[in-house]
Amino acid sequence: MKIRDIIPVALGNKEPDVLLTNLHLVNVFTGEIEETNIALYRKRIAGIGDYTSGKKIIDLKGGYVVPGFIDAHLHIESSMLAPQQFAEAILLRGTTTVIADPHEITNVLGIRGIEYIINATEGIPLNVYIAIPSAVPATHMETAGSYLGPEDIVGFVDTYPQRIIALGEVMNFPGVLNMNRELITKIEILRHKYKKIDGHAPGLTGKPLNAYIDAFIRSDHECTTKEEALEKASKGMQIFIREGSAAKNLDGLIPAVSLLNHGCFSFCTDDRDPFDIMNHGHIDYLIRHSIKQGIDPVIAIRMATINTARYFNLRSMGAIAPGYKADMVVLDNLKDFNITSVIKDSEVVVKDGTLLNPMQGIYKNIPLNIGRITLPPFTTKDLAVPAQEKNIRVIEMTEGSLFTKELILKPTIKNNCVAADPERDIAKIVIFERHTGTGYSIGFVKGTGLLTGAAGTSVGHDSHNISVAGMNDEDITTAVREIEKMNGGMVIVNKGKVLWRLELPIAGLMSHKNLFHVVQTLKEQKEVLHTIGCEKNLFMAISFIQLAVIPEIKITDQGLVDVIKQEFVDLFTD
Repeated sequence: MKIRDIIPVALGNKEPDVLLTNLHLVNVFTGEIEETNIALYRKRIAGIGDYTSGKKIIDLKGGYVVPGFIDAHLHIESSMLAPQQFAEAILLRGTTTVIADPHEITNVLGIRGIEYIINATEGIPLNVYIAIPSAVPATHMETAGSYLGPEDIVGFVDTYPQRIIALGEVMNFPGVLNMNRELITKIEILRHKYKKIDGHAPGLTGKPLNAYIDAFIRSDHECTTKEEALEKASKGMQIFIREGSAAKNLDGLIPAVSLLNHGCFSFCTDDRDPFDIMNHGHIDYLIRHSIKQGIDPVIAIRMATINTARYFNLRSMGAIAPGYKADMVVLDNLKDFNITSVIKDSEVVVKDGTLLNPMQGIYKNIPLNIGRITLPPFTTKDLAVPAQEKNIRVIEMTEGSLFTKELILKPTIKNNCVAADPERDIAKIVIFERHTGTGYSIGFVKGTGLLTGAAGTSVGHDSHNISVAGMNDEDITTAVREIEKMNGGMVIVNKGKVLWRLELPIAGLMSHKNLFHVVQTLKEQKEVLHTIGCEKNLFMAISFIQLAVIPEIKITDQGLVDVIKQEFVDLFTD
């Protein structure tokens, strides 16, 4: 679009393509709510005011119009949906722009994974910007499927200068503080191209935090307390308040937001499954819940729109104003935040909870099966852990948090081997390296809620090796063999029988089925888990148990990891 084409529309000398009438505009600049009309030309807002005619007139019947919501940080792969199916899910919830970090699929497939995400989202009615992964592999404590070096990053930024908006979350904060040459080079490449550097520094404070920020890392989505958020905000960081399916930080961080500092806060989902999106919401959930917690509706809307747009230098997004993209959400009121329609690029794409047109992009032949699962050789007998006259380290998981604790416990012994113990809620967990089949590691975990059987998944942040937690070795073996057969997926097994499964043949991370099939299958997952004693979001929890950058103790395919020291530790200890 040329400037000379839109100015006559703004002046009222030429009819807009679409005229929105009878509406209440929420102005994120002034905080005021205005009764007005909005004139749209092509994919832009031409003007706001007393426009009276248009090629197409849409009466919004007194609805409240707010900017399309922006998710500041997420991983499409964590939805377990193919990108276009994911786009449908969040458009229904009013999200029109996302900053996606594809480091999940990149850790599996490398450059081919990033290209898949870019191609699959090209031309769809969702603005998908890419934060190119900084951590492939995430750490040296695990086996990833690929490697992404500075030379790869240079090439991608030059090839996709408009789509790549940032360097993805710099999880290796010890590497920054130790001035790891390769990591610093990646940061230098992006910051010299005036791209943002996204952070990931749980619990970092004081002088180490200063040093981390000195590396041009100006955002963080890992805050868990008000105090942590306020310190980071006071030092110039943009705080992405996260509410995912596993990590839920909204309630803990909302008290940090005030009238004076709310510009320092944005919203993100990070990792949110489609069951939660469809049943509870996406960014709209964070807005709605924040309002219930006492945040002024306009401030909550700003955190979901203009704050994030300004941080990422998205000059034409995050507000409803002349020259901005015509991405808007229509609500029936600002209390309940019920979405009646979603407008993307001047077209109504969602009406009364229904996507009006099929989700299509530029590329028509997006593959439905990518990558291959390769298991290491093993038998059920190989999974036995011979007992020693020592205690064992047990990983304790906490629901709603990615943090884990190290417990030193006396093991349960059966047949001279360390065994799972449902009475103490201790399961065995096995991590199988699935990229080249080099090996596996065995540990024990508290907090699964399992009473019997096993549950396994090929989703294992960030290198995505296979995690199987279970109460006996036979069911663990059955589960991992079923995942191999599906070429990636999730499975629940009990007494040798497969009770439930979800195929994830796209890199072992995403389904080839449609949104509603996946949501229904996930609903059934919860029901089946209940039959073996589990009332928790088990799959999300065990998918993060490999994440060796979040304290305190994790397990990768190479063994138990002391996250703080970044050292392997033995299962047995005094």
